[in-house]
Amino acid sequence: MKDEVIRVLIVEDDTAYVRLTNELLKENSRVKFELIHAKRFNDALKRLNSEAFDAVLLDLNLPDSRGINTFERLYAESPGMPIVVLTSLEDDELGVLTVQKGAQDYLSKGRVDGNLLACSIQYALERKRAEEALKQSHEQMRNLSAHLQTVREEERANIAREIHDELGQILTALKMDLSWILKKYSDHKSLFEKTESMSRIVDATIQSVKRICTELRPRVLDDLGLAAAIEWHAEEFKKRSGIACEVDFNPEEIVLDKDRSIAIFRIFQETLTNIARHANATTINVRMEKKDGRLLLAVRDNGKGITEKQISDPNSFGLIGMRERAVFLGGDFQISGTPNNGTTVTVNIPLREKAND
Repeated sequence: MKDEVIRVLIVEDDTAYVRLTNELLKENSRVKFELIHAKRFNDALKRLNSEAFDAVLLDLNLPDSRGINTFERLYAESPGMPIVVLTSLEDDELGVLTVQKGAQDYLSKGRVDGNLLACSIQYALERKRAEEALKQSHEQMRNLSAHLQTVREEERANIAREIHDELGQILTALKMDLSWILKKYSDHKSLFEKTESMSRIVDATIQSVKRICTELRPRVLDDLGLAAAIEWHAEEFKKRSGIACEVDFNPEEIVLDKDRSIAIFRIFQETLTNIARHANATTINVRMEKKDGRLLLAVRDNGKGITEKQISDPNSFGLIGMRERAVFLGGDFQISGTPNNGTTVTVNIPLREKAND
């Protein structure tokens, strides 16, 4: 730590106070500070764009910028830079607001000494490093989650294909043999009845295999695309649950790449599952549209309405999964509920059109 040099840009129009600040920081024997002075806000921006700094000491009242807007402008230009506000404005509410907006600290010139100033800068650096490490960790976890989702989808598709091809063929051959026996020995009552019973069981098994394959990975999603898959799933959901599900979009306009199609379909699928389990709804309206280079999916039911407690529940893994799917694609996931007036799920993601192979 003793050999460390912390390069600080001090944005301050009072040259005498800059000299005082420099002397105050020299009182700290553990760390060496190098102060670079900018008198005006625009000068500070030029410095930040052309030089490397570890932190910024920022006065809020400058010749070309005043008040909280000074911090907001600098933070917008350099969001990754630790900024410590050092000002003559002794305003606790302004201090709280500035920190809420991203400042690492808010110090009053009349109350600061060398030790406090040095500690504030060092803590600002440590907090920023911790924030970056946490952000990187979140990004790694998000990438891992997306990778696992991709692997899971590939496995589901492979399993569905194998079940359909292998087990489906066996059941079809068995059905054909039973049909032959029924025709060949129709005059043997007991054998005919037993064979007929077996044939019905095989028919039911074939339907079960089709249902399992569809739930693992709907063929319509791969063959006909997202719009057709959502229309199909809405109709199947209506048949199973008895809940009316109206779909409102132009299928010809909705053509997406594979990753986005799968993500949107799974979010839609999970949304309908949650409605069936928890909403006590009788109708659902589904709207999907392309607008300004983005895809919007909105699903609204007329049920009892999800509560804020349910939305923020850390064990609501279905909601967490839907949100992560949307965020990984650079999109946004929102869910809101009104008591006895339903729940609305909205997904908004940037489009990347399906490539013309």
